[in-house]
Amino acid sequence: MTTPATGRGPRLSPEQLGYLAAGPGRAAETALARLIDRGLVRVSRDGLVTAVHRDGQGAATGVERSVLEHVRTAVRFGTVVETAAHDSEMRLLRTLLVSLGLMRLPRRRSASWWVYLVVAALLAVLGIAVPALLIGTVFFVLVSLRLLGRNALTTAGKEELARAAASDRVLAVALHGFRGEVAGTPVGDLFELPRSVVRTIQLKKDRKSTSDGAGAAVSSCSSCGSGCGSSGSSCSSGGSSCGGGGGCGGGGGGD
Repeated sequence: MTTPATGRGPRLSPEQLGYLAAGPGRAAETALARLIDRGLVRVSRDGLVTAVHRDGQGAATGVERSVLEHVRTAVRFGTVVETAAHDSEMRLLRTLLVSLGLMRLPRRRSASWWVYLVVAALLAVLGIAVPALLIGTVFFVLVSLRLLGRNALTTAGKEELARAAASDRVLAVALHGFRGEVAGTPVGDLFELPRSVVRTIQLKKDRKSTSDGAGAAVSSCSSCGSGCGSSGSSCSSGGSSCGGGGGCGGGGGGD
């Protein structure tokens, strides 16, 4: 796990998996991890990130190019992640995931969804005597299901995450974040990053990007969360800071 990433990996890029796992913040972490892994940026002991080359050499994605552009001069580790999470390249990444059928426009759960379900149940009981009321039952059931909300991840997106494994340290970041753990080992340690540097990435729930369909707040859940699936063989359950629908694609009902 301490060696650089190998050529073997999932069908999706680590950046794409990171977005599916915990939104734009995780994708930004993953882009930074890949740049560190390839020796394209340096991280000082006090957490300053600097590009090795001034011309963006070695970037494989738009997000990576954006990061390299931003760190031509030294920038704080956490600031690099936050800036990349809000970059326009991140919106393009989401658009790509939607076009691949791995994400969709989510719906927030309404607090009143259960009221419609209760009305549907009442109409179903009354429908025993007045069959015409059963039409209303169907209507209110459908309304309650819509108000229940839905996850930003499609079934295909969840399946991709379920197949993914932290087979190298870049994928470990994609699935768990720098602040997560793999088999009891802090992911930041795989990059020899001081804990004080890793902690500059602020843990925030990113409901807007993975549950409400807007925004790009930094999201750094420490483990694969609701709707994300297990990360597989070498990937433990990680940390405990991934709260429900947080940045891991939760916050909805059906698929």
